[in-house]
Amino acid sequence: MSSDEFNKLGYHEKTEAVLTGTFLADRLTDHFYVKLYNLDNFYIEVFFDDRSHLIVKFRAFEHTLFVLPYLEEVKIAV
Repeated sequence: MSSDEFNKLGYHEKTEAVLTGTFLADRLTDHFYVKLYNLDNFYIEVFFDDRSHLIVKFRAFEHTLFVLPYLEEVKIAV
């Protein structure tokens, strides 16, 4: 599956596809709790409303630029 194919899926199909992916990281924004997954050769962000805890949006992408917000939380021991 590609990110374009994922974006064409319905809500329930996207939810099922994410569950087959690999969880990578999470982060908080002003209004969302966002989880990052890897599926095949692309990434998926799942946006949860911080009050209702319901999924309100999916964002699938291939470019690693969108992964940068998650790297701020990574701690590397040297």
